[in-house]
Amino acid sequence: MHKDKKTIKREILDKFRLLGSENDTLPQNWLELDYFAGLDNEEKKLFKQAIKELVSSGLVEYLEEPEDNLRLTQKGADLIY
Repeated sequence: MHKDKKTIKREILDKFRLLGSENDTLPQNWLELDYFAGLDNEEKKLFKQAIKELVSSGLVEYLEEPEDNLRLTQKGADLIY
């Protein structure tokens, strides 16, 4: 089944929920090696848009150091917990 952008955003937020409130960042390399690698080409394009929308809506912050990752913001935590 092909994932749409809304599904991708929900799955990313669901991963934060699954990790629990003590983890405000995703596991190292989870986005690239586990999640992104499992998407088809069309979904990979939607993934980039989904990340931008999550960041612009203030739910997550994009981190570049030490590796590309996402951090859940307080607004994001309020939404999912």
